[in-house]
Amino acid sequence: MIKYNRTVSNQKQVDALSAQDYWNISHAVTRLFTEAPDERPPTDAMLRLLTTRLEWDVGGFWIVNELRMVLECAAFYSPTPNSFKNFETVSRARHFTFGEGLPGSAWKTRSVVCFPNVSKEENFPRLSVATLEHLHTGVAFPLYVGKKVLGVVEVFSLERRALAHATEDFLFALGGQMGVFLERLSAGKSLEAANAQFLLVAEAASLAVFTIDEQSTILFANSFVERVFGYSPGELIGKKLTLVMPEYLRHVHERGLAHYVATGQRHVSWDGIPLPGLHKNGEEIPLVISFGEFLRGGKRVFTGFAKLRAVEPG
Repeated sequence: MIKYNRTVSNQKQVDALSAQDYWNISHAVTRLFTEAPDERPPTDAMLRLLTTRLEWDVGGFWIVNELRMVLECAAFYSPTPNSFKNFETVSRARHFTFGEGLPGSAWKTRSVVCFPNVSKEENFPRLSVATLEHLHTGVAFPLYVGKKVLGVVEVFSLERRALAHATEDFLFALGGQMGVFLERLSAGKSLEAANAQFLLVAEAASLAVFTIDEQSTILFANSFVERVFGYSPGELIGKKLTLVMPEYLRHVHERGLAHYVATGQRHVSWDGIPLPGLHKNGEEIPLVISFGEFLRGGKRVFTGFAKLRAVEPG
């Protein structure tokens, strides 16, 4: 158990932990992630560990939903069960946007955020319930990798509390440590879910959809490509995208893609470009093409959308 050196000034408790305390918590966090029985982040165990060892009364674990761009409550814990059921119910039902509330503030600022007295905070949507259950001080810190925030941990106290600078620095560093583990554990499942959703949407689309890597190798093609280009998806996957381009445009595409990968600069717009394609039978076909850039498993890929362009007679 951590032994706090707490000084009291005007009924405010200042938490000062020893270097050994910081190390013990960091080590326990590492063990929880590395010994997780499956690929799911150990959110419940992690929240229980932090809330208990840091001696706070309530804790919440929030995950960034990247599709909806909101924070969702993934876990809630209190060392005294059933003492904060109303606050738990409201927290689990709420979604916080970028900068909204205590968790949203930690997400936006990518820093440790303290609300010394939640009743005096304008940006605290759960105020009525927190007041009802006598919560006083709230602290949140982001779980991040680089500049990307993956989640937020928040804790609350029934007492007025303030963080020592060393504890604040520790929580920020711990958020970086947890962010790395969280990304590694969730990457597989997140990628699997994202891919499943992408495939579902792509197969339902009434236009040809390609995904290529930085070398222009086709990684995915939906079934509609056969109606546009005459090739089945199986005939295209693993081949170069230049296969469905007229020969005189192939070097232009390859040079432009290589230039973008190297510099990040585009020579042409990626949205609604009228360009000719090449059908399997050797005929040129008029197209409208758009491109988007995405990350899959930490690697950059490009998805293109092609549809036949109506050509006016004359």
